[in-house]
Amino acid sequence: MMTFFIISIGFFVGALLASLWANRLNRWWKAVFIISGCLVAISLCALILEKGFAGQVEFVNPWALALLAVPCGILVAPLLAPMRFNRFLPFPLTHIDFQQTSLRVLLTRWLPRLIYALVLSLLVLALARPVKVDRTILPPTEGIDIILLMDVSASMQKNDFYPNRFVASQQTAKRFIDKRPSDRIGVVVFAESAMLQAPLTLDHDSLQEYISGMYIGMIRSGATAIGDALGVAANHLKDSKAKSKVIILLTDGNSNAGSIAPLLAAKAAASLGMRIYTIATARAPDQNDPYSNQEDEINEGLLLEIAQRTGGKFYRANNETELKKIYDKINELEKTEFAPSAIVQRTDTYEQFLWLALVLLAIGLIFEKILLIKVP
Repeated sequence: MMTFFIISIGFFVGALLASLWANRLNRWWKAVFIISGCLVAISLCALILEKGFAGQVEFVNPWALALLAVPCGILVAPLLAPMRFNRFLPFPLTHIDFQQTSLRVLLTRWLPRLIYALVLSLLVLALARPVKVDRTILPPTEGIDIILLMDVSASMQKNDFYPNRFVASQQTAKRFIDKRPSDRIGVVVFAESAMLQAPLTLDHDSLQEYISGMYIGMIRSGATAIGDALGVAANHLKDSKAKSKVIILLTDGNSNAGSIAPLLAAKAAASLGMRIYTIATARAPDQNDPYSNQEDEINEGLLLEIAQRTGGKFYRANNETELKKIYDKINELEKTEFAPSAIVQRTDTYEQFLWLALVLLAIGLIFEKILLIKVP
């Protein structure tokens, strides 16, 4: 529509320049000039309609738009055949110059015609029956349910990741959620104990707020209860009807708290058809690395066995870049394929055009029959 509007503007300007070059605006040039003006007006109205409804406008009877030629003809016809459309007095009044031109004369001659042409245009648009279209994309009936297990223990404050392990895990988790708009995702936080922070939901905006509001110390943070965290996640996922149930466990420590053994929780999750991906977020111990020490060493064997028992994978991230890549890999492994569907709701808007046409018709009659009438 923008292209058509620009073309019509070019046509209008070209007609204006051509009429100036011809040094006189004869009736044919007047016709071209008015037709180009009508094209500009029509395209501008269509553009405003399209932008006003954010491109969500359709015409039920688009063939009716061809009738817009009628109001254009009303404006052009008096120029092509002035003797048929202009009014003349049936008796001679030699002292009156009928060719005189003034603002009042131009308004008397053209304003009612312009208003009536606009009224007809609005009636044509109403006949075309414009409707506002609202489309609601439906989520898949069978997707993937994912629980993110996020470590909020005190060791997650270490800054071998930028700006630290905890913030890096928040940022990558939010980025992962953005890439999975059709899946239900929930969050479990854990340290010395585990807690369901956000249940499975498709409301990812609220989920992002939950993750942004997490902080170190929201649970007693002196230890890491991996088994309890897996138990909470499995208990929340067990009644899921999704075709695939996934747990993503992110931690930087060894399991040293809780009442459930991690491998026992993994076995229970596997029996319920759940797959667990484990992510270790800490640099490997290095004497030359000021950010790591032997106390930070993760029990990779435990995390690897948890993943293997459930058909998942184990990953280790040494920095925030590697952590992002790991989430991208998991995103690729757990693809949700579905045919998108939508609910389409159409709302008629033709009544607005009918009311506006009625108001303009009344204005046109007032100008023609009252304000612009002159008795010689």
